[in-house]
Amino acid sequence: MINRSRRIYLPALFLPMSRLTFIVLCLLIPAASPAQGPIDGYLKGKGVLDIVPSFSFLSANTLLGAGQQTFNVPYKGNLLSVFAEYGISKKLDAVATIPYVFTSTQSGFQDGGIYLKYRPVYASLKNGSKLGILAGAGYSFPLSQYQPIAEGALGQRAQVLPLRAIFQWETPLGLFCNFTAGYHVRLDELSTADVALIRQQRPDYQAISPPDFSTLLFKIGFPAAHFYTDAWLERQVTRGGNNYTPGLADLPQAFGVDYTQIGGTLFYTENGKNGFILSGSYILNGRNVSKVLRITVGAVLKI
Repeated sequence: MINRSRRIYLPALFLPMSRLTFIVLCLLIPAASPAQGPIDGYLKGKGVLDIVPSFSFLSANTLLGAGQQTFNVPYKGNLLSVFAEYGISKKLDAVATIPYVFTSTQSGFQDGGIYLKYRPVYASLKNGSKLGILAGAGYSFPLSQYQPIAEGALGQRAQVLPLRAIFQWETPLGLFCNFTAGYHVRLDELSTADVALIRQQRPDYQAISPPDFSTLLFKIGFPAAHFYTDAWLERQVTRGGNNYTPGLADLPQAFGVDYTQIGGTLFYTENGKNGFILSGSYILNGRNVSKVLRITVGAVLKI
């Protein structure tokens, strides 16, 4: 579907190809809210507020295309993010994320989000372990009026409704395993102005709706009195969508993005409340995505 109300400036498709490739690469850097997403398998407890400011270092040398194609396009950037989670009740948490992206061309607010996480089941099993079943949903949206095909674009201007089912098994020693399945509905539309600009170079260009995508996450971790650690593997799959082709004018907003990503987290605290966090992730493979290495440092403030 096409949105006829939004205007566009500084079209990337009229820039030299080296700069256009850089812009496309920026759009295909996965958003780096808490690495595997803002909805995990724990609840904070009624009245508890966690605030996590963090700073990430992002770098990539390779852009992955369709059909296992690779393009040698380097990228470096940074991300300043604030993550907050509040316990509304014993079973319900609210989550918010605000990211600010720095690139060599442009800086600004990217796509933030608000979410709810509900745990209807938290059952004790015979062996002393526990099983939690949670449901999560929310809304991810652009926090600024950046244009998705402007020079130095900060993102795709995606509007996403994420739906997640979370299953977490916790042993008596604290070790846990988490399996999260998600389906993400794209609510954004292509602008008539964007499509018209593409058709100046590609008269036969067919506009498509930005495609929905699915995610699967497996995580194993261990919380203790003064530290927490986890490791995880995430897979994103998009059915359909356009593919990046060098020299071919297109709208990255309509690209289908697949990837397999690994990562982990370390957290340390002296008092069991406030502490410091170190995390990282790496894109192993995918389609229409950069092989991004992310290193994040941050602080956890419990109020």
